[in-house]
Amino acid sequence: MSDEARVHPRLRLNVSADVIGDEVMLAHPLDDISLGGCRFAAMAWEAEGRELQLVLDFPASGASIPVGGVVVRASERDMGVRFHDITDEQKWALRKHLRETQSS
Repeated sequence: MSDEARVHPRLRLNVSADVIGDEVMLAHPLDDISLGGCRFAAMAWEAEGRELQLVLDFPASGASIPVGGVVVRASERDMGVRFHDITDEQKWALRKHLRETQSS
């Protein structure tokens, strides 16, 4: 996806995630995150199209936000996840903690 087509800017922040899919990964650091999804800079451990449950951890504020996602990119270098079925409350919390983490 080109940068021009990207709806939400990617941010490189100190955020990790617990990921539940076919595999369970705990406290896995994110390479970047946006309001629309996130990317892990590691060999993909789930296949494209796989639905996941994530708990995003924001150490700066101590917040944890559970979200659903689907793997949209799986390669030897990285794994991209698009958030889906997010409630308004989850969007609000994600936006709030992204802003707080960005300014800390």
